[in-house]
Amino acid sequence: MKVEIFDENSEFDGAYGFEKRINKFIQDKKVIDIKYQSNCSGFADSGVHSTDYERSALIMYEDNEETANNPVVEKLKEEKADLDEKIRKLKAFLNDDEKLSSIGKEQAKLLDLQLETMERYSGILWARIDDLEG
Repeated sequence: MKVEIFDENSEFDGAYGFEKRINKFIQDKKVIDIKYQSNCSGFADSGVHSTDYERSALIMYEDNEETANNPVVEKLKEEKADLDEKIRKLKAFLNDDEKLSSIGKEQAKLLDLQLETMERYSGILWARIDDLEG
């Protein structure tokens, strides 16, 4: 979990800029909670008086990448392990001349193509896992 604090800046934000900055910030985040605070203070001294308004927001969030890391990485690892086991079995089948001769040349060619595709897919899964784990 991370936090970000926003303070309103009336000169910078304009009428709805404070809300726009918050909405822009949270658009790609998983928001856990937002705490909002407003404060009004005033003072008077020798005939001079002033009022000051302040607003702030504390945003508790997780990056989409952070939320993806835990369950998705585990699912990807399971998927890759299952796929790698199927690749191992297919390779063993394709290296067994007796079994291979029983299926015909076209099926053998298609299984070679299937193996190549499965190995590429396994490589893509590994790249995704590596990217998410950083």
